[in-house]
Amino acid sequence: MATETLLSKVLRLTFDAGLDEKGEPILKRKSYSNMNISATSEQLYATAVAIASLQAYPILSVECQEMRKIDEL
Repeated sequence: MATETLLSKVLRLTFDAGLDEKGEPILKRKSYSNMNISATSEQLYATAVAIASLQAYPILSVECQEMRKIDEL
């Protein structure tokens, strides 16, 4: 049976930076690594909202990527 260990979490925010000359959306992305691996989804979202309030562009999405190590017993 395999076991997994959570190694890290990365918070990714996507912002709406307006439209380009063709009228297509411009997206800006920012990543924040070294998030506390014990942080809940609610805590990560609250962090994202706090970070977004400091940005010039409105936030479109919040993503969390988890890196896991899988070992076989």
